Amino acid sequence: MATATKALEVGIEIPRSRGPSCEVSMPRSSSLPLSIVTALLNRATSVSGIAPYSTVRKSTLCQGLAQHSFTTNQDLQRRAKNAPCGAFLAIDFVMVPHAGVEMEGLNFHYSGQARTQLGHQFTSAALVKFGADPTPLLERFTVSRLLETAAYPYRTATQEMIHTVTQCREAGVSIAGVLLDGEFGRDEVVTFSHDTQIPVLVRAKRNMRVQVEGETLTLNALAQRFPPERCHLSAEVGWRVRRLPVSRDVGAFDVLIIWRKVHGEWSCFFLFSTFDPALTVRTLLRAWKARWGIEVIHRLMKQNLGLGRCRCRTIQAQDNWAWCVVEALHAVLLVRQEQPQLTWRAAQRRAAQHTELYVLTEVQPVSQQLHAA
Repeated sequence: MATATKALEVGIEIPRSRGPSCEVSMPRSSSLPLSIVTALLNRATSVSGIAPYSTVRKSTLCQGLAQHSFTTNQDLQRRAKNAPCGAFLAIDFVMVPHAGVEMEGLNFHYSGQARTQLGHQFTSAALVKFGADPTPLLERFTVSRLLETAAYPYRTATQEMIHTVTQCREAGVSIAGVLLDGEFGRDEVVTFSHDTQIPVLVRAKRNMRVQVEGETLTLNALAQRFPPERCHLSAEVGWRVRRLPVSRDVGAFDVLIIWRKVHGEWSCFFLFSTFDPALTVRTLLRAWKARWGIEVIHRLMKQNLGLGRCRCRTIQAQDNWAWCVVEALHAVLLVRQEQPQLTWRAAQRRAAQHTELYVLTEVQPVSQQLHAA
């Protein structure tokens, strides 16, 4: 153990275990969440790969995942401390295929590139800010209407968004506004924003009808009146934008007509905003560009940290696995905050070393704040 600790301190990589029979034993933790986080950081993305990092057998590990929730009331506030000031709350859904052959409470994951297969949908929330790394807050398993239970109630996309925002507010998470894709609703979102005084910036559909100067038009028809040459150029992002005050039955808000070049041709999309009209268009565009950070999180979680790789069939196990994935990503983010020049992959390797050192010595690096349940 002393040799392993010394190797970690000087930055020498410890050989990785390839199974229980390997001569080199891995740092093992009696804490199930910590052992899973350690394994995920080392790119061991299956229950069999996690077993060498734990003090229990694979079957016991699966039972532990399904027994109780790792989530605590302090998770959101603790994770939010790693986010920059003035960050926006981005909410989205992420779909992952199920790695096993059966599932309790399954949804269907559809891909136009492949046959329909079992899959999961998670509600994803993150704090994002232009020019900064995104900070994940939660990945929560969501169920379909036919498979809801008392423990896992079904919510529409809008209800899920409202539940997530309310949960963040109750936890004391500070947000500058909410960024949403079009699947989370329209009138209900505007009503929620006006009632709670929480500004939102949402992608709008082309066929959305709005009232402009006493005339009712679809956004697509409105865009024809404001072609690219009649819109203001935002040099920072290379888009041409026109901001217009509009209204619907639920109240007044702003619409942003955004033209951008796709394969050399002008193409437009729309955002509607309940932010203060005094807020500049540049700030809104920066916020929307920052929203891409939640997509970055999804890619990192699925490719590098094993989101969707859990083969356990119970919802609780899948939920706990996602919780560990978020914790592992936070360990990577802490390294990136100290050393911004590191790539995500290099930061993950460094975070794995820090976590292994903690498991071996129970001495946590001063700069690291990895919390396990």
